[in-house]
Amino acid sequence: MLSRDKPVHNPLSNCLICMGGENTLDISVARLQQPFALECNIDYFANVMQGLRTSLHRFQDYTFVFTRSVDELPDKFNNTPNLIVFVMGDEWARVPVYAERVHAVFKAPGQHMKLATHRGWLRFNLMASVQYLRQQLKRFPKYHHDKQKNIFAIPYGYYRLPERTSVTPINDRKLDASFTGSIDHKKVLGGLVKTAKVLSRERMVAVVNRWCKDKSYRIDVKLSSYFPKANDKPEHDDYPQVLMDTKICLSPRGTHLETYRLCEGMYYGCVVIAEEQPDHWFAEKSPAIILKDWNTLPDVLDELLENPQRLERLQQESLQYWDNSLSPRAVSRYISEALSELKPSLPANEDSMPAESLAQRKAG
Repeated sequence: MLSRDKPVHNPLSNCLICMGGENTLDISVARLQQPFALECNIDYFANVMQGLRTSLHRFQDYTFVFTRSVDELPDKFNNTPNLIVFVMGDEWARVPVYAERVHAVFKAPGQHMKLATHRGWLRFNLMASVQYLRQQLKRFPKYHHDKQKNIFAIPYGYYRLPERTSVTPINDRKLDASFTGSIDHKKVLGGLVKTAKVLSRERMVAVVNRWCKDKSYRIDVKLSSYFPKANDKPEHDDYPQVLMDTKICLSPRGTHLETYRLCEGMYYGCVVIAEEQPDHWFAEKSPAIILKDWNTLPDVLDELLENPQRLERLQQESLQYWDNSLSPRAVSRYISEALSELKPSLPANEDSMPAESLAQRKAG
């Protein structure tokens, strides 16, 4: 029996969450007390760290810090060797000003914002181009480090989802298609100027509403007013159950092309229909159906829902893609390979693991 006075070893004691200012919290504590403190699912990334602990040579010689800041880190990490920083939720895809001073940065999303347009939609394409230009201007001069080679992209993971215990076969699901998310955003000039996110989501919802008027399909579209923050109660508590019971998950863009919804749909075994995705390593083999024009959505939905065999095949591809590219195990494997290639300043009495080249997989 263990003595009550004997401290219990914490295998993730070198994994810390920045809570603002100089305050940090052990990731094992954060996953229980404040699991959404960084507007990500800390439990998901704690599982990433657990996987990394077994796959990364000399795991305890690194310090892992999770933050939302691209400007500064707590002073306690000044001159910390082998410091690995995870930047969560920087939708402007900036390069952290401290990137050159740390061993590596892993960002969700990465350090580049891709310009993705819609076919024949001038208003949207104009606003997407303006947003892209703003992102580029935000990089100068403070966040402009394009030659930085120690920054890697990682997926968002899931957000407020319970762990799945089983996956309902897709043709046994009650909902044919669903979308739960926000459309409202900051209003500019009384709403005359709308962001690419708002324009895209408004059109998608309008197209779905027109399509299902004369259909017998079961569609669930719920609009929320905002993205739930750390201590907020989500407007739609049934979102996980809806997703688990959905055949086709509609995943329009947000401020950034990537959204939690794509990862969450894959996790629960949905067929995901989305807009163009960034050119990151984990998107290379995505089975998501990518549309360049939401007006083509009705034909795609009809074709899918009339083909149960294809739905079954796509569900299996979604689940396999989650396991191979988006799961904590897959992300920890990628991080381990990236860090092995960077050759950290570990003590010289032990050799590092052989590096596996990431030349074709690294993404900014």
